[in-house]
Amino acid sequence: MTEWEYAKQIIDTIEQHGGEAYIVGGAVRDYVLGSLPDDIDLATSLFPEEVMALFPKSVPTGIEHGTVTVILDHHPFEVTTFRSEGSYSDSRRPDHVALGVSLEEDLLRRDFTMNAMAFHDGRVVDLFGGQHDLEERIIRTVGSPFERFGEDALRIMRALRFMSQLDFTLHDELREAASGLGHKLEQIAMERIAIEFEKLLTGPAYKKALGEMVELGIHRHLPNVTTELMQRVQEDNRTPVNAVSGWALFLYRAQDDGWLSPWKRSNAIKREARTLAQLCETGLDRMTIYATDEQTLSTYFRMNGERDRSRELKQSLPMTSRKELKFNGRDALALGARGEAIKHLLADLERRVILNELPNHETVLKEEAKRWLQRAGVF
Repeated sequence: MTEWEYAKQIIDTIEQHGGEAYIVGGAVRDYVLGSLPDDIDLATSLFPEEVMALFPKSVPTGIEHGTVTVILDHHPFEVTTFRSEGSYSDSRRPDHVALGVSLEEDLLRRDFTMNAMAFHDGRVVDLFGGQHDLEERIIRTVGSPFERFGEDALRIMRALRFMSQLDFTLHDELREAASGLGHKLEQIAMERIAIEFEKLLTGPAYKKALGEMVELGIHRHLPNVTTELMQRVQEDNRTPVNAVSGWALFLYRAQDDGWLSPWKRSNAIKREARTLAQLCETGLDRMTIYATDEQTLSTYFRMNGERDRSRELKQSLPMTSRKELKFNGRDALALGARGEAIKHLLADLERRVILNELPNHETVLKEEAKRWLQRAGVF
């Protein structure tokens, strides 16, 4: 069964017990655009406890907001009770949620018209012109953009992210509201902003979205982002293929290893982004290929629009790590090396093997180590 068939099974079960249920949100948007995404959310007139009573395998993942996760054959689906929302005093979450409202009230609380449609039994429920806006390739809020962005300023970043992903245009009133309320992004947790920015950077129209950010002044409310930096990234011929390569472009163009710090990304992302930025600066040589993991090399080739040669380049090396070097610290100790001399000796042998200046052979390396230690004055 497909995800859509499982979703229909959930809808049918709910209807058999007197409730209403619809596929909602991004899945409907993508359906109208011609695709069948696997990530499907549902909305229902039933309360969470009633939904859980119908589906033995269900989890109250967000029951305070009316959401439970129904699991069919190991396939999870978020099922949320129709709800309306109060004001957003923290610019993030509604102060209160009212369950048991109509479908229209539930759709009215959503951000953009293209995300405020519902689907049931082959029919799209479109109360706010979402299909029209998709045809016109326009991003427009449900109701006033000043109200929507005032409730949650992250929606500004979401609008720009969708602009990049779909290659759409922002509605004029939305642009005006985004420009006027962009400062409210400074109240939003940086982790939330960074996630939207990553999605923006990997969209096909990311340069268009970055240009719009500058035009509206949104970039001024993001850490370490200047107009000049945005222009340099837009002018770069490389293309982000994932989140880390997007960050790498900014690091490379900023020429600052610490540029990413205020964005609150993981240490792993920061390390890989720094490595990619360095590759953008220096290009590839044998030692760089040796020191860089295959996944990062693959990203480097793809963001440069080149054939992925990461595996064959790795396999062309005489070894893949120092563990394979036929001379180790114990061997160096046996020759009389101590302390820092061991570290420098091993690094030199490792480098020369990678550069094919020496074969990775135990006898050859031992003799070369003796000569190295003699030159170093160890004996």
